[in-house]
Amino acid sequence: MSQFTSNDILAQLDKCAEDFIFPMLDNGYVYPVESRLSGYRGDNRWVLIIEVIGFNVRAGGHDGIDNCLHIFGNCLGFEPGTNNSNFLYFAENSPEGETFDQEFGESLNPNIKTISLRGKIVPVSQDPEYYKTRQIELEAPPEIKIWEFLRAIKNDYGEHFFATEEEIRARIPLDLPFIIRLKEWFHPDLASGEKPSESETFQMIARVLESGDLRNYHPTKMPNNHWSNWPEGGTYNWSKYS
Repeated sequence: MSQFTSNDILAQLDKCAEDFIFPMLDNGYVYPVESRLSGYRGDNRWVLIIEVIGFNVRAGGHDGIDNCLHIFGNCLGFEPGTNNSNFLYFAENSPEGETFDQEFGESLNPNIKTISLRGKIVPVSQDPEYYKTRQIELEAPPEIKIWEFLRAIKNDYGEHFFATEEEIRARIPLDLPFIIRLKEWFHPDLASGEKPSESETFQMIARVLESGDLRNYHPTKMPNNHWSNWPEGGTYNWSKYS
C-alpha cells in the first residue's frame, strides 16, 4: 500500500493552483504551443510533471521560447510548482543568422531558412500555404509570428520541445519508477475557477499515482489541452501596463 493518498496529491495541486503555479493554458503572457504530462511513483513517493511549451511575449526571440516544467510531488528538492531552474530553452539561431526580427522579437526574419532546435538544424518555411495546410491562421500575413511557426512545426519536430529523460531525472529521484505519460488530456479552466481536484483528469491521475494501476485512468471527456482550445493565451496587452 502506498503511504500517500490521492487526496494528498489533489490537495497539493489545488494549493499550487491557488498560488498560480499550476499550469494555466490560457496564461495571458504565453502563447501555448504544446504540452505533456508525466507521472512517476513508488510506494512512498510520487511526482507529477506537466510541461507547457509556449512563447512568452514579455521575453521575445529565443528567450521567449521555453518549456516550463511544473513539477509536483512529495520527494522534491524544491517547492512544488514552478521555479526559474525548471524552464528549458531549446531554440537558437542556426549558423545562417538571426531567426527572428530584432526590433520586437516576435516574428520570423523573412530572409531566414533554418533554426536550431537542441542543436538540430531544421527548416523554416516562409510560405503562407505551409501554415494554411497545418490549420495555422496567420495573424498579420505575410509576417509569421514565432508562436505560429512553432505550432506549425510541432508535429514534425515537437520531440525537440520536450524535456529529455536526463533533464527530468536531474530534477526528480533517479530511482523513482515511471508510470504514465499523456500528450492529450482534459485540462481544468483555472481562470473560470475550476480546481484540479474537481477535474476528472487529475482525480484519475491521482488514483493512478496512489495505486500504481493504470486502469484507474479511463477518461470520459475529450482532450482539450491543444493550443486551439485556449485562444486567450498570450493575448494580454502587457505593454499597456509596463
